[in-house]
Amino acid sequence: MLIVGAGPTGLTAADACLAAGSSVAIVEHTGHIGGLARPATVAGHDVDLGGHRLLSVTPAQRQVWLDFADRLGGIPMSDIDRRSGILRDGYVVSYPFDWRQFRGSAPLWVRARGAASLVAWKLRALTGTSDDTLDDWVKNRYGPYLSEKFMAPHARKVFGIDPRDIPAAWASQRILSPRFSSVLATALPRLRDSTHPDEPTDRFFYPHGGAGILWARLAESLGARVDWLFDSEVRSIARPGGGPFTVAVSGPTGERVLNCGRIIWTGRPDDLAASLGLNELSIAIAQASGRRDLVVGVVQMRDPPPSWHGYQWLYTHDTGVRAHRFNNYGEWKTLNCPEGVIGLEYTVPSGETFDVRATASKDMSILLNGGPFEYLGAEKAADAYSNFDAAAGLFEDLDAALRRFGEGIVATGRQGAGIYINLDQAMALGTRVGRLPADHAGVVGRDGYSQYQEKVG
Repeated sequence: MLIVGAGPTGLTAADACLAAGSSVAIVEHTGHIGGLARPATVAGHDVDLGGHRLLSVTPAQRQVWLDFADRLGGIPMSDIDRRSGILRDGYVVSYPFDWRQFRGSAPLWVRARGAASLVAWKLRALTGTSDDTLDDWVKNRYGPYLSEKFMAPHARKVFGIDPRDIPAAWASQRILSPRFSSVLATALPRLRDSTHPDEPTDRFFYPHGGAGILWARLAESLGARVDWLFDSEVRSIARPGGGPFTVAVSGPTGERVLNCGRIIWTGRPDDLAASLGLNELSIAIAQASGRRDLVVGVVQMRDPPPSWHGYQWLYTHDTGVRAHRFNNYGEWKTLNCPEGVIGLEYTVPSGETFDVRATASKDMSILLNGGPFEYLGAEKAADAYSNFDAAAGLFEDLDAALRRFGEGIVATGRQGAGIYINLDQAMALGTRVGRLPADHAGVVGRDGYSQYQEKVG
């Protein structure tokens, strides 16, 4: 068995395959395990590159994580209220929107313009408007003003794509749909000031030491039973005479040829297409998905602004700020990080480099109005973001190509199946593909495209 990608899905698939008695090799194009959820340390501080909490609002989800942590040696978990916000012009509004908090924190002119914008938008199309793109979906529910002020900048910064070029499915899976009356009510005079959400959006488990400790422990448990090939890439896949796959892998010591009966691919789907000789499909997927790296610049300040307290994440849309979000690591409680250490998140085209120190320093000067801070360092997660919704039709082509190529190649996971999955879903998907019949082929997981925010009931 050959598994490509040592993220949560790939590691869980390896675990399932070993339990079934298969021998396993894992090819990982970086030197790390865990993918976007990998462990990282900057200047002696534990940091979580993607802010990966373990969504645990349903009893089933909670039990999955408790059982997993127990299996890995009793990793202690904290049960935390999730709070994230959008920082604009010095004030913070909760995200997803808590409309009572929005009324208490945003200036009256912002709230009034937002309500008027939504009313005018609705009156323009009394019979309703279509939800073709992310831009359409958000404007139809929030109005053009709130869309452009609080939400569209995030899509541009993270994906490097205009919201008009992102399918509406992206929004419907990730953004809560408000009541029309809730938006209108924000234009009323506020009864009190508020800097924090009245209620948490949801709750999550968070392992002591960060989410990455789970995947580090799982990899340790797999240990020498796996042939680990780090900093390596699959160059070609062949199946001479309909027998086992012959896979050419390049790595630090040169090229190595592996023979295997099955391949589970959780890495870049365009690389899979290229390794099969499907160069036109590879180029099309790469262009449509627009892969982007996540670069995190870590800084420390003595006294964070009071409006930042209580939030684990803050999205930043102020003019001149390049970061799209920062993790307020001190608010994660169980990370080895003191208050005042934050991670500024940047997405850049895959492989592109930029001066993180200079960019983070400029952003902090804007966010703190010249207040003091110290730059500590940076970490990168390769291929952290991809707009695979825009490549949906191409994944159908990839699925058909895998079935034509022969039995035994499966593409799956956050990248390979082109779906957004929470970490419990990633584990379930890894277990699922690890237990599939040996002759199964195609893209697995798109049928499990579920809502980003799972709610009880």
